[in-house]
Amino acid sequence: MKKLYPFSFPRKRKTFNFKSIVLGFAMLIGGKEMASAQVSAYTFSQSSGTYTPITGTVLDAATGNTSTTNLNSNIYPLSLPFDFVFNGTTYNSVNISTNGFITFGATAPTATTTSPISGTSGYDGAVAAWGRDLGSVFDINGTTGNISWTTTGTAPNREVVIQWKDFRAVYSTSTTNVYVFSFQVVLQETSNIIKTIYNDGAFLVGNTAVSSTAQIGLRGSSNSDFNNRLNASSLEFINSTAGTSNSSSQSFNSTNAVPGMPPAGLTYSWTPPSCYAPSGLSAGATAANTAAISWSASPSAPGTYDVYYSTSNTAPTSSTPPSIPPVSGTSATLNSLAPSSVYYIWVRSNCGSGNTSIWSLQPIQVITQCQPPSVITSSGATVCPGQTATLSATTGSGSVLLWYDASTGGNNIGTGNSYTTPALASTTDYWVSAATIGSDSYVGKDAPTATTGNSTFTDYGLVFDAYSQMTIKEVDVYPMGSGTTGTVTINLKNSSGTILATKTATVNVTTAGVLNTITLDFNVPAAGNDYRLVVDGASGISNLRREISSGFTYPYVLPGICSIKAARFGSSPSQSYYYYLYNWKVSGICESDRTMVTATVNCLSTSEVNTKDAMKVYPNPFRDRVTITDNEKVKSIQVFDALGRMVKTIDNVTSKEIDLGDLNSGLYVLTLSMKDGSSTHVKAIKK
Repeated sequence: MKKLYPFSFPRKRKTFNFKSIVLGFAMLIGGKEMASAQVSAYTFSQSSGTYTPITGTVLDAATGNTSTTNLNSNIYPLSLPFDFVFNGTTYNSVNISTNGFITFGATAPTATTTSPISGTSGYDGAVAAWGRDLGSVFDINGTTGNISWTTTGTAPNREVVIQWKDFRAVYSTSTTNVYVFSFQVVLQETSNIIKTIYNDGAFLVGNTAVSSTAQIGLRGSSNSDFNNRLNASSLEFINSTAGTSNSSSQSFNSTNAVPGMPPAGLTYSWTPPSCYAPSGLSAGATAANTAAISWSASPSAPGTYDVYYSTSNTAPTSSTPPSIPPVSGTSATLNSLAPSSVYYIWVRSNCGSGNTSIWSLQPIQVITQCQPPSVITSSGATVCPGQTATLSATTGSGSVLLWYDASTGGNNIGTGNSYTTPALASTTDYWVSAATIGSDSYVGKDAPTATTGNSTFTDYGLVFDAYSQMTIKEVDVYPMGSGTTGTVTINLKNSSGTILATKTATVNVTTAGVLNTITLDFNVPAAGNDYRLVVDGASGISNLRREISSGFTYPYVLPGICSIKAARFGSSPSQSYYYYLYNWKVSGICESDRTMVTATVNCLSTSEVNTKDAMKVYPNPFRDRVTITDNEKVKSIQVFDALGRMVKTIDNVTSKEIDLGDLNSGLYVLTLSMKDGSSTHVKAIKK
């Protein structure tokens, strides 16, 4: 089944003629939420307690005050004495960074990682007590820093305590101005609560203020899942608020009361939820009014799951009611959806008694298929060999009929309520579909806002995904130069760079940056990712206008048809530019399944027996031979079986008697080609 979606998003007013038919099938965008998103559901609390230094196992200690000896950028793997559940997954080891954080998972952070929450490293999660570039001190007024750990308490209520002792608040190798403090990360057995505990600091030497920011909080398996703290330099450290982005941080100052430093015993606690959201959300098949979705089971093993969907990308809140009844499994089909519409879908776990998880942080996005018209009736035709057949069909008002030579793919061979075949030698099947032609639609940035350009004209342009077969009819370019005319070559390429269509157009360059609309009529042959529409050559111009850093926002989406997602230049796409090609005009149709219509080659009716000039063929039925009167008028004879296959040819007919004894019993059609150029068809039965 091939479908496109007739959407109209006019970017500017234009007059156009529909020139081509675009065929394709429905696709979904944003098909998966790849990673679990849980730490954002941890509950944060702050308290004032007591900082208790540990004297456990020392992992490393400073041996000097240089970058290679002061605990700068080191990572230490640590096996835990008990299983610890973080973000819904059980771990028995962590990696400890001297830069004030620990991580979970087999992938360790790099030694130089200083932004553990906003960073994109592939570890499973992080706990940052003072995430930034750090180092310690060696024998400054008798103080030497170290990093150590210990286990306290008894099972099943033990705690692992990891301690950064006498670390500088900001990395430095100075020995004349030294401010140090200590802090801990605590992992609690059974409850799986995470704590960061701080001790106050002091100057070992000097008194020049030390100030900056640190990342403090949790990160999940990606930096889109975070639970961190934020205070500006104008707000006290102890009055932090929830972070608003993964790069949110806490400001500090070793001298000024605002924002100040954490006081001794300041304790941050993060308590995990008892009901975790599911992960691995995925969209399946869509129809005009339905969409299938699935997800991976929550580690909380909830009794049911709640599903919420909307045509608005506004996330539900904890009080938002589900859109459908509770789902007991890990999949659902959404019904009664509107055709050709974008839906955003969230799922949460329902652990019973009002205990629900957060909604999935990132929705899955689906586009329902269009609602195509129907082929109401269709009629084949029966003809004799060598004749054409006229096939017919009907559809509803406002729809068109499209004729094909194959059930899928193939060629579009006609349009309208009827189709006349070429002369046929055998029975042939054709196919017809009904379609609604949509308006031309515009996608991409309307026009440049930058007044400068670029002069590289080799594989520079834009990258897009096609959700169906489509036609790119026009694009706008804005050439710059001092001449009067020039040329621009635009190519359509697939993801591997193979040229699928090319156009070299003459452009006006009398005014620098003047609008030129180039007609392309490029057919994108199938749904696929990473197509390229690029400029591959130019002459008579110095630059083409493009955007850098601002004035554009990817992706530019035309639902059901395409999404322009990045600029193309060099070896990989980039979202930091918008190159050359503005205001794409594209077109599509919404098409039904194809219906087979058969042209039958078979002269079986009595009306097809031609007795031209009283010519007779007898006996009929016959056993081995037939007699033809007026045989001198006959040039040749072709014999066809009941399926329209030619089984015998007789040239130079010189005798009235024709030997057909080698034929099997059955019905045949004798086509007599006359010397005057006419022909006649005779039905004959072999006994």
